Amino acid sequence: MNIIELDPAETRLVSGAFEVLRAAHKADAPETPPPHEGVFSKSLHHPEPTEDEHHYVALDGDRVAGWLSAFFPNRENLHFCGADIVVHPERRREGIGSALLERFLDLARAEGRTEVTIETRLNWEGGPDRSEVGRRFLENRGFKLALTCVIRRTDVDALAEADERALLDQATRAAGEDYEIISWIGHTPDELMETMSRLDSMILSEVPLGDLELEPEKVDPELKRAKADRADAIGIVPVATIARHRESGEAVANTAIGVFDDREFEHSFQWITIVDPAHRGHRLGTLVKLVNLRLLREQFPQVRQIWTDNADVNAHMIDINRKMGFETLDAVGEFKKNLDA
Repeated sequence: MNIIELDPAETRLVSGAFEVLRAAHKADAPETPPPHEGVFSKSLHHPEPTEDEHHYVALDGDRVAGWLSAFFPNRENLHFCGADIVVHPERRREGIGSALLERFLDLARAEGRTEVTIETRLNWEGGPDRSEVGRRFLENRGFKLALTCVIRRTDVDALAEADERALLDQATRAAGEDYEIISWIGHTPDELMETMSRLDSMILSEVPLGDLELEPEKVDPELKRAKADRADAIGIVPVATIARHRESGEAVANTAIGVFDDREFEHSFQWITIVDPAHRGHRLGTLVKLVNLRLLREQFPQVRQIWTDNADVNAHMIDINRKMGFETLDAVGEFKKNLDA
């Protein structure tokens, strides 16, 4: 078995890596959205601007048997890094996962990172049976569960029209006249860049992080544009709605859904929903999510489902999602290990 760093220009190896992901999806979580080959291959050429990425494949002869994707924050949280490790279902229990993990830990130590994380699927509340192999693999190597995120999904028309209208009317009345609702598709409008950067910078200080030790990301317009350019390059279209406080002109609530630029792909992904703490209590989270849902249905009729995840302790957002028709599927556990400095 040979582990090599993946050159995105090596199309044969990229295809082999994607086949590992496809086979693992079919074996481990077939109810979830399948990996998208176009988005996967393009993302190798266009990494996140806030991360340094390293991708490796485990080769048996000329066939890819395993995949390692490691990401290293390059602005804040320089003590931290994470990875995805996937082994082809036909090649498990042969030591490939262990070899890929050791490669990741060697990278982390070389970069001076002291907190490392890896995710794996978990069973949750009577959902589909998920293998415990990933959890045992990590726990046997000193990793401990740091954060549990529950995976939920809904059809875009899950709510009866009358129920959706009632929820929207209630949220609109609660918000009153103090807020303006603004929506867009794609890049954030230039006139909203500064205020949206302020709101984005709150995210890691407002969402539950469990036992992960992360500092908030400092977002500025330059970074927001870089992230938008990356989304364009890999074929992801954001659908966004915000609430802007009329008196101050500040964006105080935001929600976004990611849609693949593929008219045959019926899944979409609920990204962050956040409300400025100073403006909570006006049902702004519900309001922007419902308006955004309607925009999604109008502009992307091929999309039939929305997928989201929330920390298992995020009771408020879970309650909003349940009212909008989201149902639990399973969970993902983020397991953490501390390395010597």
